[in-house]
Amino acid sequence: MTSYALCSQKGADSTLTWEIKSVNARFLDIQIKLPFRDLGLEQQLKKITQAKTERGKIEATLKVVSNSSKAKDDTKELAKLNRLLKEIRKRIPETRAITFGEISEWLRDNRPYKENGISFEKKPIISLFRQTLESFIGGRASEGMALGAAVARRLSSIDDLLVAQRDDLNRINEKQRRELRRRTNLFDSQIDEDRILQELAILAQKSDIHEELDRLQAHIRDCEKLMSSKGPHGKKIDFIAQELNREANTMGSKSTDIQSSRRALDLKILIEQIREQTQNIE
Repeated sequence: MTSYALCSQKGADSTLTWEIKSVNARFLDIQIKLPFRDLGLEQQLKKITQAKTERGKIEATLKVVSNSSKAKDDTKELAKLNRLLKEIRKRIPETRAITFGEISEWLRDNRPYKENGISFEKKPIISLFRQTLESFIGGRASEGMALGAAVARRLSSIDDLLVAQRDDLNRINEKQRRELRRRTNLFDSQIDEDRILQELAILAQKSDIHEELDRLQAHIRDCEKLMSSKGPHGKKIDFIAQELNREANTMGSKSTDIQSSRRALDLKILIEQIREQTQNIE
């Protein structure tokens, strides 16, 4: 599903702007673009997105513009760490010296990250991302409602075709009987009536589509129930569309009447339109 959202937030040192957009895709593909080294944020933001979405190629980009030309360094944070270590050694004299890696990790987790003179803090970045994501999902919901209405119209058209086909079965069966009688009359010799009845029964059995019509209408009801319930149902409806297509193929292969063949073709067209739409529905 397609959607777009843009949110900005001005801070003391910089202005954050999240841009989230998506295009149609059958599966979920999330790309997070950050203007600085990954501080563990990418995976965290992906998990937040995965909890809210199931389909689409989603691209989220963070833009940061500095509000100040002053560059801050780590001196204050290092001084703070040194005071903490002194306090710890007063209480626990045998405390070992910390390594450079431990100092780097502490700085990463306890002070704003700075790159090219711009400071970055995780909390406002994540908070603004959630806000932008909600706006983005709202856009997807609006599109989903429009797509759902389009699918519902096609389901209604399929239902009409199935009703028309079921009402037409008596005419089709009578036509088969007349055709078989006509062919038997072409023979000079008399054909046994019992044999004719037997052939009619075999022909009726081979061309009977009552089961296909019942399954098609059952699938339509299942799809309509999903459409009227809450939750992401795109993949489920896509699967039902595949089942509809399978039954439509069987119905078309059993057709002995031009009108039936046309209905089967119209049915397949409508089902394919539903599949195209549901591959994009959340």
